[in-house]
Amino acid sequence: MARQIATSPVSLFSLFWRMGGWISLIFLAIFAILTLISLSAYHTAARFETEGLRTTAEVTDRYFRESRDSDGDRTVTYYLVLDYTTQAGQDMNVHRSVGSSLYNRTQVGAVMPVWYLASEPDRLELSQGETHTGAVVAQIIGLVFAVAFLIGLWFWGGRAVAATRARRYGAREHVTVTGVEPSSVTVNKQRLYRVHWREASGRTGQSMLYRPDALAQIGRGTEITVYQGIKRAWWEGDVGPRAPEYEAQTVRH
Repeated sequence: MARQIATSPVSLFSLFWRMGGWISLIFLAIFAILTLISLSAYHTAARFETEGLRTTAEVTDRYFRESRDSDGDRTVTYYLVLDYTTQAGQDMNVHRSVGSSLYNRTQVGAVMPVWYLASEPDRLELSQGETHTGAVVAQIIGLVFAVAFLIGLWFWGGRAVAATRARRYGAREHVTVTGVEPSSVTVNKQRLYRVHWREASGRTGQSMLYRPDALAQIGRGTEITVYQGIKRAWWEGDVGPRAPEYEAQTVRH
């Protein structure tokens, strides 16, 4: 997302970022986090397979905690307090978070089977194999975000490359602004705007997003410079002026 009109050639990565490529990097970060989570869960699942022991636990209490984020959205976490004795004779009292469905159908005094680790008896499974299932789910969701990252890299990266090539090698044309129009995008409750123009061929174009103060000197009838690409033209204010080493291009009016 652009904020200021470019006065020097904008790097390929900066164009990628401004065009929305930062979203694909978020997908990559989520993929990395979920991969780490799934690897840890697979490791724990393997431990349950080798040292997991079954016993019966009694629900001695149940409660929930409510929190709100900065937007005021409410989050409720439900807990069951489970008492059980390990095969080694150790009495355990574990506060375990659970889903709302299990919480609502479980009352104090109920008994249920649980599986715990012999070397870490406060680590529980409420259903056998749930850790492995969670690892598989995290891995699948992570792969979805990996695919989303690759699609974003192809889409926004392709646009950034196209804009860079147009600035370097495309015909340069002076066009007239037909308007500075508000977009549907807001940042910090402030509407962002785009510059619109019409080319000599009759084709129309539009700029990236800008805050209104950045476009204060541009209005209907203003002459601007664009660089012609294969599918569209790119405004010099978005991509920056052509570097001197590429100035052997023809200027078209």
